[in-house]
Amino acid sequence: MEINTKERRPIAMRDKHWAQASARWLGKHNVTPNQISLASIVCALVAGAAFSLAFTCPTLWRRVLCLLLAAAMIQGRLICNLLDGMVAVEGGKASLAGPVYNELPDRISDSLILIGVGYGLIQYPWAATLGWSAALLALMTAYLRLLGGTCGLKQQFLGPMAKQHRMATLFVVALVALFLPPLWGQGVIALALLIVNLGTLVTCWRRGKAILRELNQLGLNKEQADE
Repeated sequence: MEINTKERRPIAMRDKHWAQASARWLGKHNVTPNQISLASIVCALVAGAAFSLAFTCPTLWRRVLCLLLAAAMIQGRLICNLLDGMVAVEGGKASLAGPVYNELPDRISDSLILIGVGYGLIQYPWAATLGWSAALLALMTAYLRLLGGTCGLKQQFLGPMAKQHRMATLFVVALVALFLPPLWGQGVIALALLIVNLGTLVTCWRRGKAILRELNQLGLNKEQADE
């Protein structure tokens, strides 16, 4: 199956030797892109669960373990997102169902992690709502990207809070919280979750504005051509 590579998210890591070697190894051992995409959900589920439990743990070492696990599984999710496309495109293992496995696990993964973060901030009763709103906004960014594609435009991967930016933010604050008292750690993560919400809202606005601008420009070009 031929894939439109112009619709792929630009990721510099694809050019790294370890990524190319990993993709070749997975392809050689008959691991399919769809299986890798499903593995990303497992990573996200573990990350979300670790975030949700981190500050309910009565002992320091358990809290540290949960935060480290959350950070590691965020990276695991992103690595799966990188390798599934590489195995599909560069490895020639794309399938007709590939677009579904490429998009749907991402939307589930975003929700599992962001909602888990919200429920884990037990000092802040409003944090769970913030986690749900972040998940809905993340879903909206993907919807707007795909909406542009259905309108015949090139898909927009604009930030400032695209998927990789959201995950990078949570990865960093999980590591920062390791070195802080529980209350301060929750405060830092709560602030990051608020920033994710606001940044994702801006991302939705930018992507929507870009779609309308391009469609309006196409309309003007058509009018000028018809004159």
